[in-house]
Amino acid sequence: MLRIDHVLLATPDLDHGAEQLWRGHGLRCLPGGRHRLWGTANLILPIGSQYLELVAVEDPELARSSLLGRAVLASADRDRLTAIGVCLAAPEIAAVAERLSQPAEPGSRQLADGTEIHWITVGLERAFGAERLPFFIAWDRRDQHPSSAPSHHRAAAKEISAVEIGGPQDTLRAHLGEDVPGVCAVGGPPGIRSVTLRLLDGAEVELI
Repeated sequence: MLRIDHVLLATPDLDHGAEQLWRGHGLRCLPGGRHRLWGTANLILPIGSQYLELVAVEDPELARSSLLGRAVLASADRDRLTAIGVCLAAPEIAAVAERLSQPAEPGSRQLADGTEIHWITVGLERAFGAERLPFFIAWDRRDQHPSSAPSHHRAAAKEISAVEIGGPQDTLRAHLGEDVPGVCAVGGPPGIRSVTLRLLDGAEVELI
């Protein structure tokens, strides 16, 4: 069964974006790492068993040659954070790749201590291209999932409860192959329209 794994937020500067999340929502960023092949770097915000990923371009020349780098370059805005992607945990990642006739692509990120964490994704072209549909991930080691880090938020965030995506519902449903809790299409142009967090007390906060 698919579920929301994480949501990517673009910013032109990681420190500035982290300050926006802390002042605006009481969410504290943790050190992330570098995507050495994509020209980007990130910070992590654990939210229950999920997380938010704050992404900025570190190497503009290299970023222009990668799907994620181009998406960040096109969307990063100093005045506001922009949700550029939603990633779904897919335990049966090979079956997803076969169903969509898309390649399963390995990825990695280098942490500050030099450790590398690894994963496999499917659907990056549709996620960061014109359609802006969710992509899929399977982590090499669950104990290295970014949500496993201790969080220090002022807001008691429990989960990413809802992500609204532009475009037709039938297109989204065909892409996902099943209904995914919290993920829905709202029509109109492609792109993520809203991201909502649920707090421990049951209240919901619209992040984007």
